Parts: sequence; structure tokens; C-alpha cells
Amino acid sequence: MPGLTVRNAKLFLPTGLTSGNLTVEDGLIKDISKTNLPAGNHVIDADGGLVIPGVIDAHAHFYDPKFSQREDFENGSKAAAAGGVTTIFSMPLDSPILKPEEVEKTIKAGEKNSIIDFSLHAGNMTKNSSQYISRIVKMGIKTFKLFTSPPYALERNDRRRIMRAIDQERGISFIHAEDREIIREKTEKLKNAGRKDPSAHAEARPNEAEEKAVREIITDQKKIGNHIHFAHLSTRQATQLVKNAKTSEEKISAETCPHFLVFTQEDLEKKGPYLRTNPSLKSKKDVAALWKALSTGTIDMVTTDHAPGTREEKEVGKNNIWKSQIGIPGVETLLPIMFSEGVNEGRITLNRLVDLLCVAPARRFGIYPKKGCIKEGTDADLVIIDQKKKMKIKNKNIHYKVGWTPYDGMEIQGVPVFTISRGEVIAREGKIQDEPGRGRFLPVSD
Repeated sequence: MPGLTVRNAKLFLPTGLTSGNLTVEDGLIKDISKTNLPAGNHVIDADGGLVIPGVIDAHAHFYDPKFSQREDFENGSKAAAAGGVTTIFSMPLDSPILKPEEVEKTIKAGEKNSIIDFSLHAGNMTKNSSQYISRIVKMGIKTFKLFTSPPYALERNDRRRIMRAIDQERGISFIHAEDREIIREKTEKLKNAGRKDPSAHAEARPNEAEEKAVREIITDQKKIGNHIHFAHLSTRQATQLVKNAKTSEEKISAETCPHFLVFTQEDLEKKGPYLRTNPSLKSKKDVAALWKALSTGTIDMVTTDHAPGTREEKEVGKNNIWKSQIGIPGVETLLPIMFSEGVNEGRITLNRLVDLLCVAPARRFGIYPKKGCIKEGTDADLVIIDQKKKMKIKNKNIHYKVGWTPYDGMEIQGVPVFTISRGEVIAREGKIQDEPGRGRFLPVSD
């Protein structure tokens, strides 16, 4: 007897949308059919609801032992589950994941406390960290975070050397691209002028900083021939550079985040330190360009860069933006915002949504088809969405450890009502149904 049967669903399969049913056995999708299938121990009547693969957030900061007051695997994974995210790629915030023992420590923490499956990105790379790359790859990690800007900026020669070392292991260089000299000069000038307002942060990280860094990375990539992935693109200029650089070899990929698709610098002026992020928020023109790049395939995926700060760490920047903690939470609202603002508003198609949130991250980072699609034999990671249901995002309902979201008060339509991980219902109507410790580490493959 199947463990779970889902009936009367609109299933988003690799071949397209179809009405049908599926069964789950031992955590895997067993059968998919347009006709009735045997009832399992647990039956869900989707009542015509949309079923897509479990969402993958390929850029989240869930674990840093130095900042456990901000986020941890337990709270972060609960928030993810409530929002339809069944897999995350966690990466370092400040505490490094550069040595095998640091990898082991992070995996242990995840498997003890997470309710969803997870993979890891290593980093933040230093000029002396190349010696560990081969050993880390053998542990199932093939992406390495590098910075062109503070506080983890690498000299260009060191960066190219590390990129070559990653390439030798058939890995991916995961790049935070903002030019440090432009940022340094702008920041120094603004501080000398006594600027402490929220807009000063945005002015310190202008479009030209991202554009220059992306151009430099692409120039180096052409010489090395390696695989690179650009984190959180925020500007129309950088997006155009990525578009021009992409080839059929698929060695360059890129992401953006919901906050760059919803908010602008004007919102930073209103909400102040709660919207202080790196890169900074940009203009309406940039927002429009990012949406277009998502719809056409220039940008491959949407991630959250989930990096919460506590209210106290944010509020301290009200009168001096430079003192505020950088980063915002986002994993719980990723799917509903992209569905509501993307699909419902006609900016992207449903097919594109599934590609951006499920298929592309799974393919790019080596966990497809185990994750990222609905097929017989794959992990039964599913999200059932009520496309008509409306909801107002509220701080009091959010699962983040910090207890706030920048989207507080935002009206959305298209809400995940069931989140299923390996055949188990882990969230229903936003309520968590499972306990920490069921999440598994996912080693990646080529």
C-alpha cells in the first residue's frame, strides 16, 4: 500500500501541466496517472489545486554558530516548509566553511535540527583556502563562494587562482560581484559628508559597482573557461553583461532575489535599516529589467539570500544606517511572492516559475532529478498551491527566529497549503507538521 496518495491535482510534470493523481512509497513518487490510483495510508484530495515540485532556495544563510540569535537550521527550515521550500543550499555568513571539519560540523547541525533536506556551498574563500577544495568536493560540495567586495574581498590574482583550482575539481565559483574600490570611495565620501540616512547606503553601492565587478569576472571566466554563478544580481547593466556572455556551453548562470523584484531605493528611504542589503536596492528601471531577464532566461533562478538580523540589530541603524546589520529574511515568502508578483501579474509564466524555483537550481547545483521535478522514482517533494487563496503577510505569522519580514502587510494571491518532503506532510496551511532532525544532507553530483 502506498504511503501517500494525492488525488484530483493539477500536476506540473516535466511534460507540462496535467490533471491526475500520484502515489508515494518509501519517500519516492511511485505512480503518476490520470485515472484513480490506490489509496495510501494518507490521502490528500488536492481539489483541483496546483502541485509543483518542492521549491529549492539555492542561496540561504541558515547556520552561523556566532550568530545563532539570527537564524538556525530549526527555525529556518520551519519557515522554509511553511512557504513551500523543501530544499535549501546553506552557505557561510561569517563563520567559514573552508575545511573538512567545518563541513562536518555544519552537516551535523543540519541533520540534527532541520526538517527539510539541504546542501551546502563552501566559503567564504580566502587566498589560502585552495588546499581544501579537493577534499571538500569529495564530501559532496562543489560550489565555493568568492567575493570581489568587503568584507571578504580577494585580490584579483588570488581570485583567478582559486577559480582555476575550483575548475580543476569541476566545481562552480559562486560570485558576489561588487567592485570594492568604487564602494570604498563612495562610502568614504558619504561618511565624510556626514551622511547617515538610508539612501547613503544605496549611494555607496551604485549600479556601476556591480557592473564593473561582473564585467571583470566575465573577462576572467573567458580566459579560464570555468563555471561561474553570479549571486543576487540587482542591476540592469550587470544583467545585460550576463546576457551577452552566456553561451551554449552553459558555464555562466545567475540569480536574483525577491527583494530586488519588489522593493526600490525609495522603499529603503521609507523602511530604513530593515531594507539594508548588499547589494543595495536599486531603481524601478532595474526592477523592470530583472523581471524581463527572468522571463527570457538571462537570469536562471530566484533565491532569497536569506540573512536575517534581529530587530535590535536593525533598529540601531535608524539614525545611522552604517550601524545596521546587513541582510533580510526571505525563505518563507519566496514562493508566494514569486507566484503573486510574477505569475499573477503576467511577468512570468507558470512554466517559468517552476523552472526558476525548482528545475534550474536543481540542475545547476547537482541534485536533479532527485529534486526539482515530479517524476516516477524521484523524491516526493511537492507543494500544493491554492491559486485563488489570498493572504496578507504578517510579522506575527512568520516562522523566522527574528520575528519580522520586510513584506509585512503585503497582499498576495497563490498560497502553499501543503508542503510535502519525501512523501511526508511537513507543513499544512502554514502550520508545521513535523519535528527537527528529519532533514538530510544532499551531496551533489556532476
